[in-house]
Amino acid sequence: MSPALRPFGRPVVLAVSLSFACLVVTVAAWVLFATAPPGPARPLWYWLMTGEKSLVGMGFAVIGMLIVAHIPRLPLAWLFIVIGGCDVLYPFLGALLRHGLPEGMRTGAFLMWLVVNVAGVVLFPLLTLFTPDGVLPRQRWRWIYPVLGLIGAAQLTALLLTVPVPGGRLLLPGAPEVGVVVLRAAIVAFQVVWAWCLVATYRDLRKRPKGLRRRQITVMLTIFALGFAAFFLEMWFTDQSFARAVVTVPDELLNVLRLAIALVGVPVLGFALTRTHLHQIDRAARVTVIAVTVTGGLVLSYTLATAVLSSVLPGAASTGALVIALATGLAGFGLRDAVGAVRRRVDRAFYGDRAEPYRVLRALPSKLNEGLPSSEIPLAVCQTVVSVLRLPAAAIEVDGRRLASIGASAGQPVELALVHQRRRLGALLVWPRSGQMSLDDLDIAALEPLVEQTATVISTMLIGERLERNIEEERLRLRRDLHDGLGPALAGVTLQLSAVRTMLAPRSEEAALLENTSVHMRQILDDFRRVTRNQRPLLLEEYGLRGALVELCRRLSTTATPVTARIPPELPPLQEDAVFHVAAESLTNAARHAAATAIGLTVTVEPDRVVVEVRDNGSGIAEPSGFGIGMASMRQRVAATGGEWELDTSPSGTVVRACFPVASVAIG
Repeated sequence: MSPALRPFGRPVVLAVSLSFACLVVTVAAWVLFATAPPGPARPLWYWLMTGEKSLVGMGFAVIGMLIVAHIPRLPLAWLFIVIGGCDVLYPFLGALLRHGLPEGMRTGAFLMWLVVNVAGVVLFPLLTLFTPDGVLPRQRWRWIYPVLGLIGAAQLTALLLTVPVPGGRLLLPGAPEVGVVVLRAAIVAFQVVWAWCLVATYRDLRKRPKGLRRRQITVMLTIFALGFAAFFLEMWFTDQSFARAVVTVPDELLNVLRLAIALVGVPVLGFALTRTHLHQIDRAARVTVIAVTVTGGLVLSYTLATAVLSSVLPGAASTGALVIALATGLAGFGLRDAVGAVRRRVDRAFYGDRAEPYRVLRALPSKLNEGLPSSEIPLAVCQTVVSVLRLPAAAIEVDGRRLASIGASAGQPVELALVHQRRRLGALLVWPRSGQMSLDDLDIAALEPLVEQTATVISTMLIGERLERNIEEERLRLRRDLHDGLGPALAGVTLQLSAVRTMLAPRSEEAALLENTSVHMRQILDDFRRVTRNQRPLLLEEYGLRGALVELCRRLSTTATPVTARIPPELPPLQEDAVFHVAAESLTNAARHAAATAIGLTVTVEPDRVVVEVRDNGSGIAEPSGFGIGMASMRQRVAATGGEWELDTSPSGTVVRACFPVASVAIG
């Protein structure tokens, strides 16, 4: 079953369910905030922090869900979901505590609020450490799990010693000063571990080769470093922290960092994971990211708007208000689709299909499937680059020679190395568009997979060229060896036969037989010379194809085994060498080995092919799977013309049938 049709497994269903639950919890949290009874006013930093938790939590849950959809057991995916769940629970439980709850429920909600707050922060260094492969870089890093567990337990204990339940009671009565000391020590230990993870990831990044994957990891590492900086400032340099130092920074700086993380960092992180295939997420997953993000944002916005209107304006909770909110949401969906459609068409008009690299990947195989000869493949690659990406010119150079070029080239080209199996074959030269000094990152990202395909194709083409040269060199060597060795030997035998004939009585039966043998030897010698000179058989030269076949049957025919020929008076254009070779080899085999009493050659002309059939009534071939060089040569010659060859043998006789195409060949 293909991956596209494979049903979802339990991990995928669980991940989707948890992501949907995060969306529901996020919406419920802000509905609870909007409908909470009046209380003490909260400062701006509190609402920004709470909004950051909601956005980051939803974003992490969606990212984790998409990775699980492709790699269900990857630890990084589930870590995203767990941290996302903790982040969305933080505002939900905070909003729940603003409502009048029974004491037991209030205590439970407060304790859970502290747990998710600590867990969502303590687990964050693992995201840094798991980048980019999704698992621990080495087994020696396993110590980080118990260390983070101890740090989390220490932070939770310190918070229970210092933060009272709404209502004024501490869950762990004792000295709050001790709790502050423990909290500061736990924060220091946590930041040391987190910084160590950032340094380890940076060292791993430095070892990786330059390219798209390294840029992806750089972007992700920058986002994690930004989160580390925000946490560092929030813990040590703000008035609202229990571990604050003497010097504080303005709340505005921290607010800007929160907005940057929520509105820029998380979308960029999701973009790096989905659009650039860091974890092999397919195109459907990328579409899902966009759909979930837009849908979740619209649902949250309109739900909040409806809740606020219902609580502020008289009569706003009517059915008409809900209908208006729903219609506005549907209009928003339509506007989103219209803007997306216009954006895609404008982008394709100026930049081709670079925004959809899968189209670029499909373009070259589509051309190659047309059965192009190897000499036209480089030109097909250049045409693909120019037409698909709307570039002015492209060329391919291999071993200092330009194999193909297309378009008007002006200025300096961008050189993309063609490397196959760590060996540089040449370069794909691409000229930027008018007004551009170089190609941008989207163009490079779209061309990189095409360059890999081109390198493989060019390597295959070069191997074919080398093979053709080797075959030609071997053919010349064989021709030279035959000419220098077997040729003189045949000539010597012919001379000896002539000398023996002079010793016999004139007009005797022996002299006539020897004369006939000498004539055949001279013809064999002439044929041998023509073969070594790459010329056609002598019979074809003298009689043409039809006459050569008739003469061949006459020579092989005897009183005991007559050979008949049924050939139309006119034959269409054919590769005559191949046809003659197949007929001669089949007739010779039948005459020598079949022990037949009749052999027939039949040539049938059909609209699009010519069928050559040799039939005998001999004893058949005992082991047809073990026939030798002659029949293998026949099969190869027929296949080279695009035809078909088949053998049918039984104790009552053998039939060799070869079908040669007519329309696609010329006279040989």
